[in-house]
Amino acid sequence: MHTREPVKIPDIPGKISYTKVNEKEYVRYLTERPYNADRKFTEPERVVIGKRCESMPGLMYPNDNYEQFFPEGGGESMHETMTPKEQAFTEHNRIYEMYITFFDALFYEFKQQTRKRPDDRLNRCKAECLNKVLGPLKEMMAEEAYAILLRLVASDEEDGENGMNNSDVMMLLTQYKSALDKFRRSRL
Repeated sequence: MHTREPVKIPDIPGKISYTKVNEKEYVRYLTERPYNADRKFTEPERVVIGKRCESMPGLMYPNDNYEQFFPEGGGESMHETMTPKEQAFTEHNRIYEMYITFFDALFYEFKQQTRKRPDDRLNRCKAECLNKVLGPLKEMMAEEAYAILLRLVASDEEDGENGMNNSDVMMLLTQYKSALDKFRRSRL
């Protein structure tokens, strides 16, 4: 189950434990307790089923073992048991993961364009493509204090002589990059 979507940590008393490795906390599930006759006690066998979310401790990022032991997994019933804060976290994580690859590609492309032709004006098509990625990211960060610094891109056709050029867009994308980094550290 290679999903980046977090799921609620199963609430099974005595079966779930946590272990910390290299600053990351992993969720372990107790599979069995075989009796060791030589040592005269049971030795619990546990398997890692996911990695705990740092900013939302009631959620975890599942791995393949999670699907094996919990085949019904994180379906709709999982979302019904989540608190509104956990649901918002899951939705923000989904949006972030969906758009960050596109954002990184746009950032790299405009970085190259700014080096070659910093004063070239942005046409409507490029502005629309940028705004399709920046719009959802801006909405996701709307409640943050730094959201007032973020704006969408305007083209020459929309803004007359005041349209944006490549260096203006690069400055805007740099603001988004800083905001996304801060958002990821504090919320995801």
